[in-house]
Amino acid sequence: MKRPSLVAFALNMKGERLLPDISETSVHARGITYDPKLRNPADFPVLGVLYRGPSHGYDLCRELRDRLGEVWRLRTSHIYAVLAGLEKDGLARHERIAQETRPDKKIFSITDKGRRVFLEWLSSPVTNVRDLRMEFLAKFHFARLDSTTAVADLIAKQLSVCRDNQKSLKKTRTLCKTETELAETDFRLAMLEASVTWLLRLPPLAIIN
Repeated sequence: MKRPSLVAFALNMKGERLLPDISETSVHARGITYDPKLRNPADFPVLGVLYRGPSHGYDLCRELRDRLGEVWRLRTSHIYAVLAGLEKDGLARHERIAQETRPDKKIFSITDKGRRVFLEWLSSPVTNVRDLRMEFLAKFHFARLDSTTAVADLIAKQLSVCRDNQKSLKKTRTLCKTETELAETDFRLAMLEASVTWLLRLPPLAIIN
């Protein structure tokens, strides 16, 4: 039986089991594609919080701080700037909630387009080893809200990317013309080897409750 991909699950920041949501084929059929070069990387943790349900900006900031801690720090002003960008691109929207003694409160929610973009991001491994520190760990966090299968799928995809990069660099190494080029390539290979070792040690059973 084929295991479901990460795109096939909805997210719940409360740690509950996730339900089937949008199929991987529908993401591409609708022409919604994830391109990390076209989006602010900070968009995705914010979308991840909104995926569990509507949120006020302050609560969203607190949720990110409590859930991702030192992995991904976002100032309150930065989060509001991200929310403005998400709204402009149709990935989020807000409504004003009247308060008796205070100004109206803005409550943000994710759109269908935002949901598809977020889920595609979640299922995509990072391509550069430097992005393991923040972006991959954010994906790992959200996958752990799902199941061991979701975590295992994400790790397997990331291992495949790292190993492909290792093969490519080993070929590049044979073409190095100077000692400096060789040293730089060996450094990158060492980083990839360390990354593979680290990925193999990640605890897929540590599911967040």
